Amino acid sequence: MALRRFLPFLVVILSTSFIFLVKAQNISEPVLDISGKAIEKGSQYFIVPVSDRSNEGGLDVSGIRNTVDPLVVTQNPQSSVGNSLRFIPVDSNENIVRLSTDLNVKFMDIIFTDNRSTVWTINTTLIPQRYLIAVGGVEGNPGRDTLGNWFKIDKYEDAYKFVYCPGVCETCRPFCGDIGIIVEPNNKRVLFVGSDKPLKVKFENTTSVITVTKAPPSASNYPHRLPTMSFVMCIVIAYLTMVM
Repeated sequence: MALRRFLPFLVVILSTSFIFLVKAQNISEPVLDISGKAIEKGSQYFIVPVSDRSNEGGLDVSGIRNTVDPLVVTQNPQSSVGNSLRFIPVDSNENIVRLSTDLNVKFMDIIFTDNRSTVWTINTTLIPQRYLIAVGGVEGNPGRDTLGNWFKIDKYEDAYKFVYCPGVCETCRPFCGDIGIIVEPNNKRVLFVGSDKPLKVKFENTTSVITVTKAPPSASNYPHRLPTMSFVMCIVIAYLTMVM
């Protein structure tokens, strides 16, 4: 009788727990910097390319093909870390950068005299049939009009890669691909979408010491670990023990 009496409460508890677990499992893992800390929206980072070859440089902007408008994102061989950047998640309430989640990428220590934006965006005019990464995009305002300004970070081997496949427009069918390097005739290394060899990178907080050999920690070290069903069942069993 006691069990039947409290059966509706048991159903509510199990249903609520299940819904919570489903929502929690839809939350992507955080992207980590090389110290193992989650990348935060308000902080600045260097994007450090990881390669077995000699250092090909951190990220910078440069003109190509006799034009400086627009400027494209390139590797600067004279700088191992390049310029600092900030990552802005599509969810304005999210303070952590997460895997496979739309975000803006913005250079923070580059200032143009004409006040042009330093937000990454897609350019398809400089090189026909190539999706180059340029600057001049719009921060925020997700939707069809800003489709070219949204990027994602995914795991790649022992590090990360950038991906262009925006999900900010449900009715759009954008071209998707990994971001790699195309080498121009003047040997400038330009970021572009559609590479079969993504640019492998790690992230360094601008306040810490540069180290590019430490791999991201295992999943067991991620913050915001998800609760398990066994924990929920323990709560339910304890509750039934009290009421019976």
